[in-house]
Amino acid sequence: MARKRTVKSTPKRGKLSRVEVRRSVEAVMYGRTEKEHYVVANPDGGWDVVRGNALRALKHFDTKKDAVAYGRQVSRNQKTDFVVCHKNGNIQRTNNH
Repeated sequence: MARKRTVKSTPKRGKLSRVEVRRSVEAVMYGRTEKEHYVVANPDGGWDVVRGNALRALKHFDTKKDAVAYGRQVSRNQKTDFVVCHKNGNIQRTNNH
């Protein structure tokens, strides 16, 4: 008999925002790991720098250029891979540090 899939309930401390749910689903779908930093588009506008499969962004920016500069610096300091994504979610370029 097939195993049933269980879905974890939301945290007891508070509700997840729409963006946090979207990021967690994308992390599973695209196989994001903790050893990467991403620059991704925020659905409410602007750009976010996100660590791997984290729910919350490290920092939010109005322009992609600023987000890439900050994300690259953080990635170098923590020696992680750096991935820049297009607005539609496809990978634009990657850097390994």
